[in-house]
Amino acid sequence: MANEEFEHLKHSSPKDDASPRHEADAQRAVERRKLDRDMDRLERVLTGLVKPNHQALVRRREEDRRWKEFEQASQKRFAEIRRVAARSDAKLKVLAEDLQRSRNERS
Repeated sequence: MANEEFEHLKHSSPKDDASPRHEADAQRAVERRKLDRDMDRLERVLTGLVKPNHQALVRRREEDRRWKEFEQASQKRFAEIRRVAARSDAKLKVLAEDLQRSRNERS
């Protein structure tokens, strides 16, 4: 578009018209632009919340892997503790029986 055509359109626009209808249309256009801007902003925020973040997925997988390793290590430790406790219980039972037997022999 040539400069003279632009100047002609600029001067012939109905912006000088102060009719209530034109003001209402202008106000509606301003409100519509604000609404569009707000909706765009809301859409960007929601997209960021819903769209899977690659770093978050990697972090979550790493945390899951660590929890599984922790759970396996804990199960191994508890199994070892149970074995040691069972041996200790057996030794204490034998000791208690020996003490009881030696008391019975003395009397």
